Amino acid sequence: MNLSGFDFDESAKKIIGTLDNNGRIPHAIVIESKDKSKALAAAKFLSMYAVCISENRPCGVCAQCHKAEQAVHADIKYAYPEKKSKTYSIDQMRDIAKDAYICPNEANAKIYIFEEADNRLSVIAQNSFLKLLEEPPQNVYFILLCENAKRLLDTILSRCTVITLKSSTSFDETAVQNAKNIVNGILSSREYDLLLASNSLCDKEKADETLAAVKLILRDGMAVLSGADAVFDAALGKSLAARFTNGKLIEMIELTENAKIKITENININLLTTWLCGEYRRISWQR
Repeated sequence: MNLSGFDFDESAKKIIGTLDNNGRIPHAIVIESKDKSKALAAAKFLSMYAVCISENRPCGVCAQCHKAEQAVHADIKYAYPEKKSKTYSIDQMRDIAKDAYICPNEANAKIYIFEEADNRLSVIAQNSFLKLLEEPPQNVYFILLCENAKRLLDTILSRCTVITLKSSTSFDETAVQNAKNIVNGILSSREYDLLLASNSLCDKEKADETLAAVKLILRDGMAVLSGADAVFDAALGKSLAARFTNGKLIEMIELTENAKIKITENININLLTTWLCGEYRRISWQR
């Protein structure tokens, strides 16, 4: 993924870079950020990546990239509520679902971008969207922008790759160290090491960021397995790639995202960490 020449801070580059898995990005992505312009810039970048015809994508100079950057590409749809409505209607979502199965006009992919998805997608609209997210047509991508991903249904989030772009330029150092300790605990043969590291999640102010960093490190493992470079922690990425399969790392990423959702609810933190450690171990040991 070519991030050079694009106006992202180092933290955003690391996070966006983890989405590239052997030349492909996830079919459904939630971009969470308090900075709407930053989230939109990331969505535009990913849309350029999806339609670019260069080997080093996105090149930023081909006709496909230029149209994507100018938001005039025929195969990149920016969904907006109809007329004066503040939310997407069921009919509108059905039209999008039908359109998704129509072949692209110019590129080899189609992209649908939903701004303010946490405010504009009602519960009914989200439920009507589930089947399309679960079984999308080939080379069709959905990017949902929001300030707070927790406003979206769990069933939506479970079908998407969720990334959080911080307004500040880097992760909190304590959260990063907590995340590294948890990943080292996953790699350790001693169950106590993982339980001890997971105690850091008791600090709810840093728990969400800690788990976000855990996801990035796990994605580094996937990157190394696919022959790409790790972007967040090279050493741990190599260790994960040597120990786990791509499928196991995907399961761990999904598990970590579920924990991020649960930790914001009124749930006993000891029960949560015990469950999380048990699930990490189950995935690690399964054949």
